[in-house]
Amino acid sequence: MPKDEYYYSGSGFYEESDAGNVNASFTDVSDVPCPLTGCAAKRARRYGQWWTVTGIAPDCSNPVETQQQLRELYAQVVTLNHPNITHAVAMVHTPLFDGEAVIEEYIDGESLADFMQSQPDEMLCRRLLGQIIDALQYSHHKAVVHGNLSPHTVMVTHQDHVAKLVAYRCRGSQADDLSALGDLIDLLAPHTLKSVAEGCRNGRIASIDGVRKAIQGHKSRRWLPIAAFALILALVTVGAFWTGHYTAMLRDGRQVDSLPLPGIYYSDTVTLRAMPNNNPIVSSVTGAIIYQNLSDHPGDIDEGLAVDLGLSVLWAPFNMGCADANINNVGNLYTWCDTVGLGGYLSIDDIWPAHRVMTDITGSKSDAARRIWNGGWRMPTHEEWNELLVKCKWSLIKQRGIPMGYKVHGPTGAEIFLPMAGYRLRFRGYDMGLVGHYWSSTPVPGGDRQAYAARMDSIAISIDDTVTLNHSCSIRPVLDKK
Repeated sequence: MPKDEYYYSGSGFYEESDAGNVNASFTDVSDVPCPLTGCAAKRARRYGQWWTVTGIAPDCSNPVETQQQLRELYAQVVTLNHPNITHAVAMVHTPLFDGEAVIEEYIDGESLADFMQSQPDEMLCRRLLGQIIDALQYSHHKAVVHGNLSPHTVMVTHQDHVAKLVAYRCRGSQADDLSALGDLIDLLAPHTLKSVAEGCRNGRIASIDGVRKAIQGHKSRRWLPIAAFALILALVTVGAFWTGHYTAMLRDGRQVDSLPLPGIYYSDTVTLRAMPNNNPIVSSVTGAIIYQNLSDHPGDIDEGLAVDLGLSVLWAPFNMGCADANINNVGNLYTWCDTVGLGGYLSIDDIWPAHRVMTDITGSKSDAARRIWNGGWRMPTHEEWNELLVKCKWSLIKQRGIPMGYKVHGPTGAEIFLPMAGYRLRFRGYDMGLVGHYWSSTPVPGGDRQAYAARMDSIAISIDDTVTLNHSCSIRPVLDKK
């Protein structure tokens, strides 16, 4: 076989490749600033990607205590999975430091303090502030405080100007974070949100949710006259067009939205192109393929294709959203219990209301695999993902021109391939080709509408990732043995 070619089996994995010439050691090491007391940080390349590695500084006065604090810090930040928070992937022994070090994604950017020297426009500042608030709200809902929030612990990426919270200390209280957020509001919106910033510092605003409401209320008052005029104009000019063109969307017998077609599915593996009427079309808003009927979406997958790895259940050879084991197919992304495909349009209350008790959905009417693939297919439980991790050999596959993923080799010798398709939060996709997020059907006990997911990247694999239900992730169905 020529060096640049590959082939795959019906189970959807690479027979030849492994990680090719990808280097597993840390190379191209350089020092970078570290806002954590007693610690030092380095930028290094591994597996062809850049990482930030944080460990005990050589001049640390109390390395034993600092190492313990770093372990406690990692135990909290590794649970955070948000596009505006730097992601910690592992804590390992490395020659770069004495003791254990934390490996995080490297942020190619500059601190907010330095970024503001360029005098960005008001719209960009408002967008960065919204991202910071989103990240802090997510952290607080997971009972994790930042404890070190400042213009020096918020990074702004050079590409696309995205805010990223870094250097969590996880000490102090939510009130401390709010007070620090007040200073950031003064920095990013000094003239328009002064009262909100002051409310954060003096305790009048008691939570991040309260900050968001205060900002929304301020915006509503500011734009009310313009919004009223725009609404009247819209009703006069285009009201007739909408009449009769949109059908009510039903999900389990309940109207949840008004959309052009009765079914939307994200298809990241289908070539996007204009299609004639009465066929799947491309949404110019979301970049998604829109199907008019559920039957148009790949379904009724033959149970005979299931792969026996030698475990308690059979595993599907490809992700939901694929019709076969084409090696380039990564499949679709689904919210946890969304069997219709409206994940990008629904709030978390529409997906799973707060009063509804969280239960395992495998095989139920809320199971997307059961409803779309039909037959006995269902979502795997958290325990079944654990069995796949513990009893099988996982090998990183990374080759030019195809999605990175893991070949999973079972006790029977059979194998499946799990590509890294990233995830989606509403209409925006993240980490495609770099990270894999696969739902389990099992909710997190005591979590605020969260479920366990398997998370994998080029360094680590975890089946204990906790993800809120409004995220859209991959699904790899399973089948009970008969």
